[in-house]
Amino acid sequence: MHRTRFALLLAAMLVAAGCSASSDDAATSSSASPTTTASESSEATGSTFQGVDGVSSSIEDTSRIVSLNGDLTETIFALGAGDRVVGRDLTTTFPPEAEALPDVGLGRNLNPEAVIGLEPTLVIGDTQIEPASAINQIRAAGIPVVILQSEVTFEGVIRKINNVGEILGLPAEAATLAEQVQGEIDEARALASTATSTPRVAYIYVRGPETLLLFGNGMPTHFLIEDANAVDAAGEVGVLFAENLSAETLVAAAPEVIVTPDEGFEILGGLEAFLALPGVGDTPAGENGNVLVYDEALMLGMGPRAGQALRILTLDLHPEIEG
Repeated sequence: MHRTRFALLLAAMLVAAGCSASSDDAATSSSASPTTTASESSEATGSTFQGVDGVSSSIEDTSRIVSLNGDLTETIFALGAGDRVVGRDLTTTFPPEAEALPDVGLGRNLNPEAVIGLEPTLVIGDTQIEPASAINQIRAAGIPVVILQSEVTFEGVIRKINNVGEILGLPAEAATLAEQVQGEIDEARALASTATSTPRVAYIYVRGPETLLLFGNGMPTHFLIEDANAVDAAGEVGVLFAENLSAETLVAAAPEVIVTPDEGFEILGGLEAFLALPGVGDTPAGENGNVLVYDEALMLGMGPRAGQALRILTLDLHPEIEG
């Protein structure tokens, strides 16, 4: 059984799905991100921000931003600063207008020339971005690169919003957005607390037949499942971060519901092919066809739509709740 560390896992999973199709056997969900308007805000911040990598960046101009993570792109747009973004990475799939921006590739395999060619005044990414030599090359070109922590918890979502707001010189907008998102998270948690069932749930990450991963403790899905008043079945049997999918582990986890991303589900060929994956058909979820299929960025991004994702998952896992 091969164990994959979180950072390496994200290298495999970072091609976030766009809009997905749904089937009669799979529930597919999407939702709009909260948006604030950056009024009377300057694109010149004249501030210094120390990233999680220990590098302090002098931020003089935020008029031309390249975002290297989909959740950060979504946060920038939700703060009302989407018109400042001149480039984005491959994982950006929301909001729809962001997909029309120049694509600099996958942040986990950063192409510094593609970034520098867009003449940004600021580059923002998180700890998944590498190699370090590419980041250093961009910095050597005189472009500030701010590296934030890769957040996987609901508390981290709020921290991310406030950090991005500080970097962009939009602290008031960030405070407003953070309050809105926290309110949605709190409402979803309150809704989950009314559930009378605690289903066992497993998240299987699929990116075609060659990429099959079982998510467990330490992943964003762990916190979503647990806060939805359910049991992270894989985490309970000891899966840490992610492991290559094995029939033995999955059957031991005995999930009653399996959650998976939409694009990978479609690449496989739908429900019948998914049920044929190692161990899936031998679980209670597989035997009953209880597979929930969602937009990848919505469920894994831990961005401004985190509260909406939690509400959707809660309602789908608990039919006894009237939403």
